[in-house]
Parts: sequence; C-alpha cells; structure tokens
Amino acid sequence: MSGFKDFVAVVTGGGSGIGRALCTQLAAGGAKVAVADLDADAAAKVAGEIGGEARSYACDVADRGQVAALAADVIRDFGTVNLVFAHAGIAVPGRIMDTSPAEFGWLFDVNVGGVFHTMQLFVPLLLEASERGERAHFVVTGSENALGVPLTAPSSVYTATKQAAYALADTLRRDLAETPVKVSVFNPGVTATRIWDSRRARQDRYGGASDMPADFAERASKAMQTYGQDPALTASITLEAVARGDFLIVNDSRIRAIAETRIRAVEAALDACDARLAQEKS
Repeated sequence: MSGFKDFVAVVTGGGSGIGRALCTQLAAGGAKVAVADLDADAAAKVAGEIGGEARSYACDVADRGQVAALAADVIRDFGTVNLVFAHAGIAVPGRIMDTSPAEFGWLFDVNVGGVFHTMQLFVPLLLEASERGERAHFVVTGSENALGVPLTAPSSVYTATKQAAYALADTLRRDLAETPVKVSVFNPGVTATRIWDSRRARQDRYGGASDMPADFAERASKAMQTYGQDPALTASITLEAVARGDFLIVNDSRIRAIAETRIRAVEAALDACDARLAQEKS
C-alpha cells in the first residue's frame, strides 16, 4: 500500500470489520489515519493499535453536525485530507413489509444520508488539496446489493440504501469529472464482520440498542465466518483498486451472478423497447 504514503486518510466506520482493516493497512502503507466511528472506544482502540500519527474521532454519520465537526477536526489535526472512505453503514434483515418505519428511516439516514453528508463536507476539502497539487480521492462503500438483488435471505431496505449509495457515488464522479478528485465505489460481498448485528449500536433516536436473539446471533456469526471473506483481504483488494484509480470495485467473484441477472434484465427491456419502436417505423 505504498501508494498512500503520507496521505491523510479518513475512514468512517473505522472501528471494526472492513473499516478497521482499511485503517490498519493504510497506516502500514505510510498514511496518517483518522479513525472515525459511532463507537468512540472502538475508534480509539484501532488508533491505538495503529500508533504513530493515527487519531480517533467519535462520529455519527447520520448527524450532519457531527460530520461537520469531524471534517473540522481532521483539518485542525492534520492540515489536509487526501482520501476519504464513506464506509460507515448498517444492515437489518427482513422484507419490505416486515420493516418498521423507524428502521427504514434509520437505514436511510445512516447508509444514504451519511454518505451525502460526508460528500458535502469533505469533497470541498479534497478539492482544496487537489488545488495544492495533492492527490485526492473519495470512496463510497456500497455492497453487492448495489449491483442487483442477492438471492440470499432478504435485507430489502438495506438493498435499497446501497443502490442509492452507488448512485450517489456515480453522480459525484460525474459532478467532479472536470476536477482532479477521483471517486470510487466499493461493493463488498459477504465479509466476516458483525454488520448483521447493527442493532447493537442503534442510536437512541432510532429506538436504542438491542441484542439479536441468541440463536439468530449464533447462526449469523457462524455463517459469516464460514462464507464471509476475511476483512483483511477485502481491504487489500479495495486499496489496490483505489490506488489504480478504479471507479467500480468488487471483492468477490460470486457477485457476478447478482450483477449479470440485472444486466440480462436491462438488455431484455432494451430489446423489447427497440422491437416496439421498430413497429412504429414500419
């Protein structure tokens, strides 16, 4: 990861899972890392493990004021920012009709609103860095759910939020096309993290923290460990792609089946449209 030497990198959701692995590998490659997380203790632990110039910050990305404070604190502490991972996210299982309005709002506020706030408050700083001749890059964490609808147990509203996050990344890339700032969207498949247990850290305004039923938690944990990719490998694949400047990043070949299902549906719809319009010309 030497391509990030002397970068100032910000990772939201950096206190655990893929975020923690990103922070660790960025620091190992010479970056100065700002570890941000809703869980201040988890962020501090990761920054302590990294050592050096790493710093930790408490940040609820669904709260615009806290994201603004994070941006100001990073500039105060590091003087610039070169790489931002809008990584913080949550997941809740269930079909649309089983999702409460409160959890719908929670999912969208974190997974979509959090990305939006992070873009609006950090992209100007990245533009300033690019004007000084520094490299500047913004990375959104999407999901395999951003590329289609997985066939596994449904997390329907989560899927909708990740498709929205992908759209934010794609349109930001368009918006910044005439600038030196790069944009990427990383779409991880199943990874051995605790995202399935997001309710454990749910903010009070969305209903407060709660534990999963023990039997579900045991099954979910075992499934993630059995089928999920090691977060360290996930982070490595991601950072290699970011260093290359790739826009679209995936980490698991199983995602191909999800994406190809959507591609075939789009192609079929376009073929039907072409055939119908051809009738009008005949």
